[in-house]
Amino acid sequence: MGHGNSNKLYITHAEHTGQFGSHSASSGYKAKAQAPHPGNRTPFDSCALSFQQFTHPVCARNNDGTGTVFDLVNIIPWLKQHNNTHPITKEPLAPTDLITLHYSRKEASGEIYDPISFKPFSEHSHIVAIATTGNVYLAESIKGGRDLVSDVPFNKQDIITLQNPHGLPQVSVPTSVASTTAVLSKHEGVSKSSEVKSAVPEGVATAKTKAAVPWNISPYSSGLPGASLTSTSVDPSTASSRLLWDEEELMFEDISNPVKGKGKEKDVGKRRAYVRLVTSLGGGSLNLELFCEKAPKTCYNFLMLAKAGKYNNCLFHRLVPGFMIQTGDPTGTGAGGESYWGTPFRDEHDLKGAAKHDGRGVLAMANKGPATNGSQFYITFKATPHLDKKHTVFGKLVGGEGILDLLEKLALKEGTERPAKSVRINEVVIYQDPFDDYKKRLANKLAKKAQSKEANSDTSSQKKENDEINWFGVKVGSDSASVTGSGDVGKYLNLKRPQVTMAGCGAVEEQRKKRKTGFGDFSGW
Repeated sequence: MGHGNSNKLYITHAEHTGQFGSHSASSGYKAKAQAPHPGNRTPFDSCALSFQQFTHPVCARNNDGTGTVFDLVNIIPWLKQHNNTHPITKEPLAPTDLITLHYSRKEASGEIYDPISFKPFSEHSHIVAIATTGNVYLAESIKGGRDLVSDVPFNKQDIITLQNPHGLPQVSVPTSVASTTAVLSKHEGVSKSSEVKSAVPEGVATAKTKAAVPWNISPYSSGLPGASLTSTSVDPSTASSRLLWDEEELMFEDISNPVKGKGKEKDVGKRRAYVRLVTSLGGGSLNLELFCEKAPKTCYNFLMLAKAGKYNNCLFHRLVPGFMIQTGDPTGTGAGGESYWGTPFRDEHDLKGAAKHDGRGVLAMANKGPATNGSQFYITFKATPHLDKKHTVFGKLVGGEGILDLLEKLALKEGTERPAKSVRINEVVIYQDPFDDYKKRLANKLAKKAQSKEANSDTSSQKKENDEINWFGVKVGSDSASVTGSGDVGKYLNLKRPQVTMAGCGAVEEQRKKRKTGFGDFSGW
């Protein structure tokens, strides 16, 4: 029952969690792949060039501490043909850089196993090799800094990781770090602390710097620690993190709400967009006003698609006289068209103050059901109140009624709702975009905030310098503040004040005589 050489009929906690089993609470998280997909890995007993089982295995060492296994009969012709270039990493690789590997095999079956623990290798094994001897082991078998088969000592830089399928902590180190440490150790006059600091990769140093706080951070927690505690499908998280608001949602909220201190009637024009659809029907245009304060996400989707040119050359593919005309599908079939985000987005017909289908020239989104808005839209020829609470109205026609009349009078193909004459949108001209104005205001606000933060940091540094000066304008620790030799109160203060003569005194009082020390010459005895 027990592992190892013991005959106990139970498994201890140490054996279960790491000594033999590695079944601790965090083992699943550690094994969660930062590793490649199994289909992208070469089998541990095959050549990475031919994908066949090797007979003369050699290893090409990589800069990240890993190694690639090749068959000698395959890699040598490759190097000759491709000017000594690594077939995978495309880095220089000379035949002298190849390390001969020594695998331990069972005589009967030819199965590769670990010579220390006698465990067979598998696709889940963490396999390493020693560069100085070429012997191949499991990662759990190399301890003590000595190759137990060849009885040769080795350093951590000599360990090469051949297979690490579950992303476990590597026992090898990158060769760049190892070479840097070696160069610094040879150089005279370099302390050990400087060696360690220079050998650490740059990413580690940058990770310690305090990250800037995002402007859209919320006062609420992301809930990751609690979710990871109660769910095994969430990666463990011990540090609390704050939730970030969606920047676009903050923009939509700002556009939909009137600015404080201004009247709604005066401000509503600045929060609306004005565009022109130039059609191929005699060069006529449809002037549209977009209700950005009533349907901000829908208007933003329309404007971003227009800026990206998605509506250029779009066909008016559906026409129902006395009802509406529909367009906005780049494919021209009526079944295509994606939103700006690439996925369908929510409806906004249920927001407070949402516009209605209350007349001719209403601009609204076409959909296939709730929350299926894409890029297609339609313009009504009359009031259609039955479409309220089903389609999002985001604008109206403010110019080009004659062109709308001509579109309604177009002839149809027999048995269809497609116009017989192809009429397209040549381009969309945007005259006013409140979302661009919002982005500019936000950029200026963040820039001013950053400048004020820098100014505050400068003033705080000046305050720290001023804190080093005492009440009398003398820097603490400087030699300018000398100590008076008197034994009275205030003997440690040097006021540097001019001597004030008392009224009636004719001369300055003589200096006190220095106190004699020792026994003297006994003249007064």
